[in-house]
Amino acid sequence: MPVLAQKRKASVLVEPVKEHIEETQAMEENKPNAVPGKGKDKGGKVKKDDNSPEVKSKDESMQEEKIEEVESPEAKIAREEKETATTRRRELKAMPVDQLKELVSSKGLELGKKDDMIEAIVHHEADARASAREHEARIRAVMVSKKNELEAQSLPDLKDLCTAKGITSNLTKPARVELLLKLWQEEDGINKALTKMASDARENEFQAMDKATLQKFCGEAGVDAYVKEVIVDRLLRCEVATGRFARPTFVALEEEIEVTPKNESVDLVDALLATEAARKKEMELKKQQQEAEAHKRNELKGMNVEALKKLLVSKGRTVEGKKDELVEAAFALHLQEEAMSAKKNKLRALPIEALNKLVLSRGLKLGKKDDMVESLLALEAQTREAAAAYATKFQDVLMKVKEDMESKTPSDLKDLCTSKGLKVGVAAAERVERLVEAAKECGEVDKMVASQNRDARRQELIAMDNDSLLKLCNATATDPLLKEVMVERLMAHESEFGRINLDDEPRFKKARVSRK
Repeated sequence: MPVLAQKRKASVLVEPVKEHIEETQAMEENKPNAVPGKGKDKGGKVKKDDNSPEVKSKDESMQEEKIEEVESPEAKIAREEKETATTRRRELKAMPVDQLKELVSSKGLELGKKDDMIEAIVHHEADARASAREHEARIRAVMVSKKNELEAQSLPDLKDLCTAKGITSNLTKPARVELLLKLWQEEDGINKALTKMASDARENEFQAMDKATLQKFCGEAGVDAYVKEVIVDRLLRCEVATGRFARPTFVALEEEIEVTPKNESVDLVDALLATEAARKKEMELKKQQQEAEAHKRNELKGMNVEALKKLLVSKGRTVEGKKDELVEAAFALHLQEEAMSAKKNKLRALPIEALNKLVLSRGLKLGKKDDMVESLLALEAQTREAAAAYATKFQDVLMKVKEDMESKTPSDLKDLCTSKGLKVGVAAAERVERLVEAAKECGEVDKMVASQNRDARRQELIAMDNDSLLKLCNATATDPLLKEVMVERLMAHESEFGRINLDDEPRFKKARVSRK
């Protein structure tokens, strides 16, 4: 029932009480004055004064009882709903089962026992009436809000609004408000306002959800929950924090795998003898190594050009040139392999505790001894390559800085030297050298190299697909989701295609258990 109708009916119930109060007051005014306690009624009993406190309190209590008997709108609705439900149950009980089942199915409810189906229909219809009342209340609230909005504006502002609508008559403020309200209603203002209210409520509902739930809604609707640029930016921020673009520090494994002898008190003569034995052993090993290297060089020289090329290709090298150049390339590759083999043997000879400590210091995982040795060697090779690439890029940037300085005028160079606290000097070349050296020492060149590497990495990440980026996010514990984007995209989808329902959400109301 509309709220306005409810208020009118409540006022009708209040009228008899008002009339009773007015009649009582009129009778008291027209009654002649009587001496208190002197009047008697027909039975000979002394009449009490109508103005006495006892009579007044009785009349007031009667009036209060009458007022209390007036039914509130909420109580009236509850009473009428109860009466309607009772009547409806009686009607449904008298209905044939087949017809009742057809009615249940038409309302999208579940079939069951007759009593359960009757209760389901009664509650379903009660919910529909409640929804209708809520809808009417929302309509009224929207109209009241619009009316208050117009009444809050000044007369000149209302006049401007009327002029914009083509109304040029000289009207009072209430007349303008009423006219503008009617025009707003004719322009479907109520439905637009209700749609806006529903949209705001749905957006607040999405905002209250966590990212995982929003991601489920995106998956159900086929909405892309990710923004590649956001993922790339967050991954880059994570990689910057881990030092990916800083100058790589290369520490050779040989510097950490030398076993330090225990600090024990040893006789001086014994120490000298041990040192001499170690020196002789080292000289013997060096002699054997030189003989082996000479033998290997002669072996390579005895090979023809095609055999040398095939050997280099099998090692992952492609070198073109004369035979001597091929021999030197193959020999250098042999020396690298021998050095790697010697390093591997040293690592294997380390105690397991020392090897574990070395692995953990490099940020690697513990495992079998051979696996840890291989991971250490692979990391060293990777770090060596990164350091060499960084050094090359550093020199390129440094040369660019120098070229940029050389293109400046002597006056500009002088000002730069002064601003950086450097000696000005006389010659422009001298100023350039000082500025370049300062840029190198203060880390300015390193920042330029890091910026270039970061830009290159950004392009590399942008070129990846979403699955690859998400794998990187999982590996680095990077959050790829942006809640505001998901909410905005879900709202846009629902505005075009309707409300999104998850599989685990009820799409219609099912029969409820009988409530008594």
